[in-house]
Amino acid sequence: MIGVDITDLSRFTEEEGFLRHLLTEEERKEYEQRKTHSRKMEYLGGRFATKEAIFKATGDPQFLSYSILNDAQGKPYIKDHPELSVSISHDGGFAVAVVMGV
Repeated sequence: MIGVDITDLSRFTEEEGFLRHLLTEEERKEYEQRKTHSRKMEYLGGRFATKEAIFKATGDPQFLSYSILNDAQGKPYIKDHPELSVSISHDGGFAVAVVMGV
């Protein structure tokens, strides 16, 4: 199974309700560590694209509850779902994510 999503970073906002809707508590902690607005938007866009790609790959209606975190080297992973791997990229105001399952 595979899921892919691309999103325009200009769609995102730092509005509290949106952040609570999109990010898990653990993701919120990583988000808060980003120092600049552009880094925060890249983080949000990457998480949004990943969650959409998870849904496309798995069909799981609980896709927003998945936590996409970064390991010590900065590589993204989907917490509690070792059967899924993820790659996230940002460029030119867009974020793209690919999710693959075994």
